[in-house]
Amino acid sequence: MTDTRTKVLILAAHGSMATDDANQPLFDLADRISRRGRFDCVTPAFLNGQPEMTSVFEELEQQNILPGDAVIVPVMTSEVYYLKKLPEKFAANANADDFRIMMTPVIGVHPSIQQRINRRIDILLDQFQLNPDETTIALIGHGTRRNPNSGAATFKLAKALEETMKPGLKIETGFLDQDPSIESIANKIQSQNVLIMPFLVSRGPHTTVDVPEAFGLPVQPGFTFPYACQKADQFFVYDFPLALYPGMEELCLETANEQLADGSPLVLPVLATSNLAQSISKTSSESGGNQ
Repeated sequence: MTDTRTKVLILAAHGSMATDDANQPLFDLADRISRRGRFDCVTPAFLNGQPEMTSVFEELEQQNILPGDAVIVPVMTSEVYYLKKLPEKFAANANADDFRIMMTPVIGVHPSIQQRINRRIDILLDQFQLNPDETTIALIGHGTRRNPNSGAATFKLAKALEETMKPGLKIETGFLDQDPSIESIANKIQSQNVLIMPFLVSRGPHTTVDVPEAFGLPVQPGFTFPYACQKADQFFVYDFPLALYPGMEELCLETANEQLADGSPLVLPVLATSNLAQSISKTSSESGGNQ
């Protein structure tokens, strides 16, 4: 029997509206996945950007995409702070009940991510003819001081890389929003060569401004990756973020297909109680009740 249910794949990302092209890698990734023809519609959805997670299902309806199965792939690096926001965001769609919503594990913790970063490190070492004994990997995560476990995935990745990368290489881990900071490891690294590997998703200002500034590298309009720069007696190579990795479309499609085959729906308690919660909140407000 032919399965005629509409299949939608949603790339859920934090996003940024700081620049016009900050979210473009997610649209490009969605386009590459769409060309594979497995899903009827592939679109990003953002916490910060358009389309928003809170209205993406409504926008699909406006585009005449029939309700069916929707697989959410969190294109994120951590399983904590921002991931926990997704259920309530998607549940805010007025027509969320029309879709059977499923969600895959976070792409950033997929077992193949370490292998892909290792492969990128090897490619860059060969491309720029860097001696491993004179090279330090600077692994950069976002982290957040709002959740003490936010940096766990980055630290775990650093440990795995350290155990599998070429002999002689050293690795330091720094964060945008927790300790150790990027600036602190930038000052610490004394090796002749520095490979900056951002464990970040897209090309927002964190990736194109904050990280290069922390290492004292020039910040230029239209920043492209990988970026190489000689500064004083150190040579820097700054690689691209995860959404730009070769083969990322296959990884997203693979995890989405696995979740679709599994069929387990995402539990959205807010989805089931949102109207009731709004009613209670309104009644409580009108009666002067305590929250």
